[in-house]
Amino acid sequence: MRASQIGNTLLRRSVRRASLAVGAFACLAAPRALDAQTVSPPIAEYQERARSSFQLINSSVFPLSVVLEVRGFTVTEQGEVQEAPLDTAKVRVKLSAMSFRIPPRQTYTVFYEATADSVPAWFNIVSAMTGAKTESGLNVRILLPHVVYLNQKAPLKQEQVLLRAVEVDTATGKLRVQLENLGPNLGRVQQVTAVAGKTTSPPGAGFPLFPHMLRWTEVDWPDRVAPERVTVRFTRFTMDTVLAAPASP
Repeated sequence: MRASQIGNTLLRRSVRRASLAVGAFACLAAPRALDAQTVSPPIAEYQERARSSFQLINSSVFPLSVVLEVRGFTVTEQGEVQEAPLDTAKVRVKLSAMSFRIPPRQTYTVFYEATADSVPAWFNIVSAMTGAKTESGLNVRILLPHVVYLNQKAPLKQEQVLLRAVEVDTATGKLRVQLENLGPNLGRVQQVTAVAGKTTSPPGAGFPLFPHMLRWTEVDWPDRVAPERVTVRFTRFTMDTVLAAPASP
């Protein structure tokens, strides 16, 4: 699957701050050391349960020590990812190993199984890596997330989603769109676009739309007036909303 906005946020923050999006901790002075370690895939989706694997790739010349931890997370209405304890009474994750070493320029595969009492459910498997060094010799600690979604069988339906608001921010050149998921199912927005006359926004990034939640998203918008139409493409359907024209003064 392609990386969602949540997964991208987690991965970017793990590199930018040496921590998971919800708490990884890297060193800003160590871009080469950080870029040399990757997780593949960064995001995975399964139906109800998972029996799968991910790979940790050490492209550096240093051997790495790795410790794994399973964490939960939540997402705010603004799309901010926040770390949360994993509810182990409801979500059970079994890993093939909790700690290991990766030799230089080698790849290590982690196998796992996951079940939940109810779905949808989601969690991170965080890989804390130590042993890498910057060009100046500083030690760095890198946290890379593998984000897992356990989806329900029934897909999110179009009638369960509402477009609540559209706002133009002329100061930043952004169009803000608020969506609401009225149902119990997790859905995935693939992209958001807006149109006004000959002006069309570039596609906005995709993201998961969590059950019973509001979510704001942004797209670049070079116009000063509100769009005439907003299109939100989900995995299984597309919402095409014609907006009311502003009232004449």
